[in-house]
Amino acid sequence: MKVIDDGIIKYDRSNFTQCPPLDISEYSDLEFWRKELFKLNLIGEYPNDHVGFGNVSEFIDFHQFHQSLQPQFLITGTQTGKYPELDGRYYTRVLDYDIEELKIKVMGPIEASSEALTHAAIYSGNLNIKAIFHIHSAAIWNGMIQDKADHTCATIPYGTVEMAHATQKCIKSKDAGSFCMRGHEDGVVAYGRSLDEAGKLILELYKKYVS
Repeated sequence: MKVIDDGIIKYDRSNFTQCPPLDISEYSDLEFWRKELFKLNLIGEYPNDHVGFGNVSEFIDFHQFHQSLQPQFLITGTQTGKYPELDGRYYTRVLDYDIEELKIKVMGPIEASSEALTHAAIYSGNLNIKAIFHIHSAAIWNGMIQDKADHTCATIPYGTVEMAHATQKCIKSKDAGSFCMRGHEDGVVAYGRSLDEAGKLILELYKKYVS
């Protein structure tokens, strides 16, 4: 039986500031790609367990809200995978973080995705990366493993300091690319210098392994 470990927030949740829904101007570009991935069932919800999967983020400077030395970003909220479309109630801002301490400072109408720490690690690991798409697909995941694509170790679960370090090793000095998370079944990540670049990488993986 497949064990669903998705959706469980493992980071420190104490530094969450709730605020009104975000304006559409803040999330519209990211939402365009999020809807495309939902249509392909790369973002969604496991029906038997009612646990959402998949999340997307975009680098955005939020220094008007909080000064930080870390790259800041917009990300989908926790357990939003089931919705075909998201509005300002379901996106949130990651303003600061300490990966080693599993601490994240979030401001928005909803808490950040349970995998926000992985996104934080990638952005902080390469400042040229501006978009990250994390999707779930058994076909893509298995295909990438068979092709010996970039990957994190099978013993490392998502949402941990170890996973954060492993993702940084995967991206190395690359500004764009993809990798599978062997310790997070069906989990695949694409990253790029823009939303379109990250999205096209996911579509290429879909064409290669699914369609």
